[in-house]
Amino acid sequence: MSLSHNKLVLRLWNSPTFNTWLSYSTRTLSLFIILPLILKQFSEGEVALWYLFATVISLQSLADMGFRMTFIRVISYAMGGATDIKTFTDNTPVLENGPNWLLLGKIFHMMKYIYRRLTVLLFLLFLVFGSLSMIRPISLVEKQDAAWIAWGIIIIISCIKFNGAIYSNFLEGLNKIALVRRWESLTSIGAILTSIIFLLIFKSLLSLVIANQFWVLVNFFRDYKLSHNVEEGVFKKLNFNHQFDKTFFMDIWKPAWRSGLSGFMSNGLSNITSILYAQIGTATNIAAYMLALRLISQIKDVSMAPFYSKIPSLARLRSQGKIAELVRSSQKGMFLSNLVFVIGSITVGVFGDILLRAINSDVQFIDINLWNLLVVAYFVHRYGAMHIQLYITTNHIISHVADGISGIIFIVAAVLLMPLIDLYAIPLAMLAGYLGFYSWYAALYSYRSIKVKFWEFELKAGLIPFSIMVLYFIVINFIYN
Repeated sequence: MSLSHNKLVLRLWNSPTFNTWLSYSTRTLSLFIILPLILKQFSEGEVALWYLFATVISLQSLADMGFRMTFIRVISYAMGGATDIKTFTDNTPVLENGPNWLLLGKIFHMMKYIYRRLTVLLFLLFLVFGSLSMIRPISLVEKQDAAWIAWGIIIIISCIKFNGAIYSNFLEGLNKIALVRRWESLTSIGAILTSIIFLLIFKSLLSLVIANQFWVLVNFFRDYKLSHNVEEGVFKKLNFNHQFDKTFFMDIWKPAWRSGLSGFMSNGLSNITSILYAQIGTATNIAAYMLALRLISQIKDVSMAPFYSKIPSLARLRSQGKIAELVRSSQKGMFLSNLVFVIGSITVGVFGDILLRAINSDVQFIDINLWNLLVVAYFVHRYGAMHIQLYITTNHIISHVADGISGIIFIVAAVLLMPLIDLYAIPLAMLAGYLGFYSWYAALYSYRSIKVKFWEFELKAGLIPFSIMVLYFIVINFIYN
């Protein structure tokens, strides 16, 4: 084996982007292996309920209130030698001798304090409001007792996972993205294999939930173990015996609540809208729409890897004042992220209906025009979302304004359009909010912070993926019309 080959292998082994892609790719295998089994063996009501479970589980990010990304960011600051966790400018002082271990211990102590209380909140939200949202969807399936047991398991394991976020936050803040994602790849494969075995043997929704949630628990213990062993076991040496510091808490709370409000007004509203639709739609329409949302969410997650895996390193570059390097790295990440999203969305749009027919699924693929509207809405949102993430490496949070105003536009548009055009109202309402305010507002702050102009940045970050998407829509329109 040549020296250059060894260097390439080592580079990939330690690459956050490659390993994040590897992790998401293994999860995506479930689309090709688990999904066909689900669609073939489950009724429409069970398919709808399975994806409703996934939607409600994703809402646990609302209980996080924006603390996850805030803690990852401030841990990155501490690793970059920051002396405090306030907004970063070109003149912010940093330690010359590397990581600020004292600050890191203080951050983790505060993170532990906060997440214990948030976990109690999450349990109450799932127990009360989550259970209420399940009453009608569960009434549409045959084995209702088993479905309620599955929901109980999800509540318990979700709370354990949520509290365990302190360890995954710690690892990502230390920029151990490659390490975490490598292990995620292995556990994802384990989850897929277990799900296949349980589906083939027991052929029930409850068995699939048990197989899935078992590996969520494994992931918790994995992150706990890894966090105690990275950086030569520095976790065990940190001083966690700090008193509650109200001023320090407010320094964390100020950016966190803004991110939390942002999350609620963006992903939260769209997911809640889906849950509400599950209370009134037919089993057929609910199943088709939930499947479409799952597919596009999976594509979005995979496409996030090239950019979002860089966020801890981007935060460190910002804290060190290396703006030119920050621009180059973010442009590359955004370009690959946009390209993967566009290609993935086009592939599903072209072959989705064909594949569902091939496996004789009871669930149909949604209308191609509705799918394309979802693709555009998600693409526009991702443009703004990546620029917000780039800007808030300064630790000045604007996402609450961006998502707050666009969320209000979304609600108004959805309420007005839903009686007229049914499900088409959701992506159109998304576009109204994203184009009306969110995206241009986010990009404006981002470009200013890195001192570049729109075309100067997007020529390398988004032009080619956007052009491919436009060409696809022209071809599709010609074929179907």
